Amino acid sequence: MTSDVSADVSRAVQALLQARRTGTQVAPPFALPNRAAVYAIQDGVARATGPVAGWKVGARTPTAEPNPAPLLAGALVASPARFDGKAMHMIGVEVEISFHIVRDIPARRKAVSRDEALDAVGDAFVGMEIVDTRLADFAKADPEWLLADNQMNHALVMGSSFKAWSSRDWANLPVKLVIDGKTVVDQKGGLGAVDPVRPLAWMIDHAVRQRGGIRAGQAITTGSWTGLRYFPPGTKARGEFEGLGAVEASF
Repeated sequence: MTSDVSADVSRAVQALLQARRTGTQVAPPFALPNRAAVYAIQDGVARATGPVAGWKVGARTPTAEPNPAPLLAGALVASPARFDGKAMHMIGVEVEISFHIVRDIPARRKAVSRDEALDAVGDAFVGMEIVDTRLADFAKADPEWLLADNQMNHALVMGSSFKAWSSRDWANLPVKLVIDGKTVVDQKGGLGAVDPVRPLAWMIDHAVRQRGGIRAGQAITTGSWTGLRYFPPGTKARGEFEGLGAVEASF
């Protein structure tokens, strides 16, 4: 990374940290040159805010390259969760399948096999990602800037846990999103990657080889089954996977 790019990355990190401290959104300050700069911005914000609580990862299709972002310190919240919706720029809700890490894999260059990656995973849980952004006019922003802003993560709510996750019929798993008692999503499947275990294993390998490793106590969430939907303050949201449990948040 050249000195000019490093200076830009440092400037972006400080701008995003200031936005987090003050609640004032910022315009993307420059054009991102490559994915390495995106990761450097993510890592700079994470170093300034404390130990990473986990990772979010998503893939648009079963074969697409996943997109990773840190879950910052304090991002993991138990269900039922309460947020100050009036203090948020937006209230985005996604229902997800998430996983707890139970074994450290320190940073290294050697690839992490699927078997080794999954051996570090304990239970799965019904997750609800809460989305907000530090970026002004985010709808017109370069998608790489959204990723640099941790793909707009605000928090991950941890709902019901379950252990038998390795052999699920994910494509046909029923999922619901219920808002203020009214069902707004009721479908089978819906995850772009179809099988959440593939981006899970990819994320562990990526974190070990490029982002400092993974550690017990972290969580990995693997993408939305219900799309990103926005709601006003005062909303109560509930996500459900048939036979696996539920997760709740209010704003």
